Amino acid sequence: MPFSLSALNLPLVLGGLLLFTAAQAQSASSVRERRDRRVVLPRPGEPILEVPVAAGILTTLVLDSALDRASMELEGRTRFKLVDVGERSINLEPVVELGAGEHLMLRVRFADGAFPEHAVFALVSHPAVVDTRVEVSRRPLAPEALQAELSEVRAQLAAKEAELAALRARGDAGSPAALALAGLLGVDGVSARKVGLQPETEMQSSLRVMNGFSLRASAWRVVSVEVKNYGKTPWTPTEARLTHSTGGVPVQVLGVHMKQPQIGPGEVGTVVVETKVPAWDAGTLFRLELVDATGTRPLLVPSVAL
Repeated sequence: MPFSLSALNLPLVLGGLLLFTAAQAQSASSVRERRDRRVVLPRPGEPILEVPVAAGILTTLVLDSALDRASMELEGRTRFKLVDVGERSINLEPVVELGAGEHLMLRVRFADGAFPEHAVFALVSHPAVVDTRVEVSRRPLAPEALQAELSEVRAQLAAKEAELAALRARGDAGSPAALALAGLLGVDGVSARKVGLQPETEMQSSLRVMNGFSLRASAWRVVSVEVKNYGKTPWTPTEARLTHSTGGVPVQVLGVHMKQPQIGPGEVGTVVVETKVPAWDAGTLFRLELVDATGTRPLLVPSVAL
């Protein structure tokens, strides 16, 4: 008896084929490198700009001039799940993969009518890469603009390098000699002061400072407190707020550190707060507040001399 597809089996077979095709497209898209890039529209006579796209992946073209939204023309528009034209952007998401060597042309006119009047792109499929964001310049940037942008990038890089060097110096300072070599100890040495403690009868939460002190050197300041957790759940401070006790002026905190990951119920842990180098006189009083991630169990240290 010859084999035939019945009316009942045909939808199941077609559905399976569609699922198989979609799975293949998704697998192919997932292995491609997703990239963001900046390009300049080609001049007349130059090759059309190719934009690799992939099924299920959103590609956004961002142009530097306003578009005539109604003028957009796209070949094979029915093969796209999303086609959205904004004032200066075009969002595209294919529903199926483009064939090897296939080019779908995208053309849009600029609203001001200046040269060049149109932007033209060739949407293609690439086995290794897909564009997720393409910033398109209508005209090449002038040398002055390029130089300004380069100077800005260099300044940002220099700042990051200085910040990284400072962090490395602090991280490597594991002994008094290392502190001196890192420039964290100076001729003025280090001065220490006790942290003011609240009486046990004035406890406002399940946390209490058992002991504490502040250290002051020419290049750094830290506050170290021993905290006991009288509560039933662990506590981990994630933020420290340090403000002037009279004027309420905040001080920049550089970090909150602990030896242990958390202070468990009934345990005592050490919390160290590092601040920026202050401009105030030695012995100035501050108010320190330690806050956990939830913000529901703050710990107030009302009198800290720095």
